[in-house]
Amino acid sequence: MELYPLGVRRDGSYYTRIEWATHTESDPTFWVVNLIRDDTERNGGTWGANTKGPASVVLSFFGETQTIRRIRIFRNVGLDISVLEELAKTIDLYISNTDEPRKLRRKENRIDEVPWTFLKRVEMEKAEGWQEIVLDEPVEARFVRMDLLENFGTPIPWTETSEIKIYP
Repeated sequence: MELYPLGVRRDGSYYTRIEWATHTESDPTFWVVNLIRDDTERNGGTWGANTKGPASVVLSFFGETQTIRRIRIFRNVGLDISVLEELAKTIDLYISNTDEPRKLRRKENRIDEVPWTFLKRVEMEKAEGWQEIVLDEPVEARFVRMDLLENFGTPIPWTETSEIKIYP
């Protein structure tokens, strides 16, 4: 039996916890917790933020600092009636090595109330499936912030993606 380092899943990604999000829905097929679930099927498993953008989420490594080298995002629009234009077109990634993001506890908290280090702007492909983001150099982080900036141009206010996996 192969043993994995503490905090690392069998697929090599880190276990993450959602600390805070700007947009959630009570319906679990749209709720932000789907970002860390292994459900990438249609009719479930997406984080559909009820906005054209931006929508933000903060992930942590259960209080640990981890080295990040690559990130994979599963692009999914969830329901059968959803269209690919609802996918997040542009995503900004940030990191923090302080405990400041722990201040984000309520919906009325603002993401800019804590300091962040900009990591990368990612132009997403308009297709379902995994998209891999390789960083120019490894970074150390306690928290990772992902902002869905805009969708691909649908008139309805949804910006969606699905699972995010962060790798050493």
